[in-house]
Amino acid sequence: MFIGRSFEIKHLEEAYKAPNSRLVAIYGRRRIGKSSLVARFAEKKKHFYSFEAIEHQNTTGQIAHLTEILKRQINDPLLESMRFKNWQQVFIYLTDRIVKTNHSSQKTILFFDEIQWMAAGQKKLISIIKYFWDNEWKKHNVMLILCGSIASFMVRNVISSEALYGRINDEILLRGLLPNEISAFFGQGKSKEEILRYMLVFGGVPKYYEEIDNTKSFAQNINLLCFRKNAVMIREMERVFYSQFREAQIYKKIVSLLRNGIFTFQEIGQRLHIPSGGGLKLYCDNLENAEIINSYVPFDKKPTSKFRKYTMSDEYIAFHFRYVEPNAKVIQGSSLPKLFERITSDSLEVFFGLAFERFCLKHALYLATVMGFGDAVLYAAPYFERADRGFQIDLLYTRSDKTITICEVKHRNRKIGTEVIPEMERKCSLLNIPRGYSLDRALISLYGPDPSLKKSQYFNHYVTLDDLFCVEI
Repeated sequence: MFIGRSFEIKHLEEAYKAPNSRLVAIYGRRRIGKSSLVARFAEKKKHFYSFEAIEHQNTTGQIAHLTEILKRQINDPLLESMRFKNWQQVFIYLTDRIVKTNHSSQKTILFFDEIQWMAAGQKKLISIIKYFWDNEWKKHNVMLILCGSIASFMVRNVISSEALYGRINDEILLRGLLPNEISAFFGQGKSKEEILRYMLVFGGVPKYYEEIDNTKSFAQNINLLCFRKNAVMIREMERVFYSQFREAQIYKKIVSLLRNGIFTFQEIGQRLHIPSGGGLKLYCDNLENAEIINSYVPFDKKPTSKFRKYTMSDEYIAFHFRYVEPNAKVIQGSSLPKLFERITSDSLEVFFGLAFERFCLKHALYLATVMGFGDAVLYAAPYFERADRGFQIDLLYTRSDKTITICEVKHRNRKIGTEVIPEMERKCSLLNIPRGYSLDRALISLYGPDPSLKKSQYFNHYVTLDDLFCVEI
C-alpha cells in the first residue's frame, strides 16, 4: 500500500519535466519509504534504472552486486562475462549503454539507492559521480537520484560535499507520514483513539504500519510485534543505531538520557561525562539529522544560544527504551499471553501523556494548519525558563501577523474544564511578550473543552482528536 507523499511526488515530477538534467538528493531514516517513493514516481517511466546497494560489502562486493542488477535491467549478453574492476568502468558502461542510447525526449533516470553503502563509507565514489555528472550525464538529459538512509553521510558527503557543491538541484528530506495519512492504513472499524495510540508508538514510519494486522486490537498487535520471542520490532532499535552510527553505544546513551526529559548541550555532557566540545556536538547533530532527537531554542533567544535544549523525537525508540529493552529477557523467555498489558499496566497512560506532547511538537505545523494560521508560522517550539522561575510552555508559535500563540497540551480521557486556566494564566504572566505582539491561547486535547471552559471563552483555539484526521495539506 502506497500512502501520501503527494508533495514529494509532485516535486520529483517537476524535476523530471524540467528542460535540463537534474541531480536530486533524497535522504531520511530507515523504513521511512524513500525507495517506495522513487518507485511510485518512476511507474510507467520508460528509461528508469534502479541500483540498490547492500549493507556490509566492500567496493568489490558492491560492484558485483550492481552488475547482477544490471543484468536484470539491460538485455546485453556481454554482461554475463563482463567483470568491472572499479566504479569508473561501471559508469563508462552506464554512459555508453544506457545514457547515450536514449534518443527520446524523456529523461534517463539513474537511481542509486543507499549510496552510503555503495560508497562503502568513503568519499571517493562521490568524486567519481561528480566527474561523470559534469562530463557526461548532465549533457544527455539525465535525472540522477542519490538516495541514502544515513543522514550524516548524506549531509556531509553528498549535499554539503565539495565535489557536488552547487550541482544538486533538488533536496528531499523524507519525514514521517502525517496523521491524516497514517489513518489511511486502517479500516473503518478502528477508532480515532486506537489510531492515535499506534501513532504514539510507531510515529509516521510507513513500514511499521504495514506490519499491523487490522483484524486485531492495538494490544494484540503490540504483543505480536514487540512482546514475544523474536518479534519483528524487538531488534528494530538496534538496527537503527548500528546501521546509522559507528559509535552506536554513545549515541544510545544520549538518546536514553533524552527519553526522560529535555536537556541543554552542557547538561548532556555533564550527565554522560562526555566533554561538551566538537565530539558531542557532532553526535547531537547526527542524531538530529537522523530525526531521532530534536533541539529547540526559546523564541526570545538567538539560534546560537546556550539555552538550546534537546529532546527525544523518534516515537518507537522512546517506546523501546521505556518498555522493550528493560524487559528483553522476560520477552525472549516468556510465553505468557498479554505480556504487553502486564508490563505496562501501571505506567502506560503516563507514557502516552509524554508521547502526546512529543507528537504535538513534531506536528506543530500540521496543528497550526488545523487552527487556521499554518501559513503565518515563523517559529514553533516549547518554551522553557530557568529553574528559578521554573515553568514550561508545551508549544509556542511566533507568527508573522505579530501574534504569539501559547498551547496547552493535555492527554486526558475526558473533556478539559476551567481548572486549566490558573496554571495557564501563570505561564502567560511570566512570559515576556515582545512589544506590539498579541497573545493567543490554544488547547490541544483529546476531547476538547467541557461546557464551563467553552463558555469562559478563555482559549482562542481548540484542537481535538477529531481534528487530527481531517486536514488537507
